[in-house]
Amino acid sequence: MSFRNTKTPLKLEGAAKWQIPRKRHPRAGVMEYYLEGEIREKFIELFPKHSNRRMMQWFGISFSTLQRFKRELDLEKDMKKIRKEQARDVKRICEKNGYYASIRGKKPSDACIEGARKLRATGFTPIKRLKEISPRRYKALMRKKSEQRKELFRKEKLRVKYGIETKTGLRVVENPITHKASACKHLLIKQCNYFADSDDVWTVCYDSQTQRSAQREATAARHGLRIVAGCEENYTTNETDKILLQSGV
Repeated sequence: MSFRNTKTPLKLEGAAKWQIPRKRHPRAGVMEYYLEGEIREKFIELFPKHSNRRMMQWFGISFSTLQRFKRELDLEKDMKKIRKEQARDVKRICEKNGYYASIRGKKPSDACIEGARKLRATGFTPIKRLKEISPRRYKALMRKKSEQRKELFRKEKLRVKYGIETKTGLRVVENPITHKASACKHLLIKQCNYFADSDDVWTVCYDSQTQRSAQREATAARHGLRIVAGCEENYTTNETDKILLQSGV
């Protein structure tokens, strides 16, 4: 259980380091925690520079009791010291579970791998969690990843253009065809019996079997396609092979 969507539970379990004693309230008749003597001085000394979770664990009290002592003693937190303490805790945990070793190129511990596998088996994904807790940071991350991928494609295209060995497995097309040009080319081949040039995606060929259309060819030229006369022999051979295959010869 957490308090107001925080990670601090209402009451921590385990033995306290400086257990605060309890006594009966004079008017209400209920048992409550009270500070006096050395424990009071220790509480006043440690409260400003340590987190609520740690104070609850050390003194064996609940969150509401901790807030009551804070109001009664008029105490405030020193957030600079608390952030330094949290940074030390994070560093110690990351060293223990092998996270730092993994980002240095070393294999993480078996316990870390097993914990990550169980966590992902429940359906957890870091990107989805980030989108839930901070849409603004999620959008910034997606924008950054998009820019990085565009830059990666740009560099890979330059390597292909200048004949340099590629460094990624990206499929780079030197002269990609647009969607409109591709749709126009498909209709010419399917409906008017044009055929494509295997050497150039922007070229469409015709022969004596083609039902040529001046309007369609003008539209194709407007989209950047080139209409040229094809090789009659190759086309006739291909048609003959197709007829033989259909007849089962």
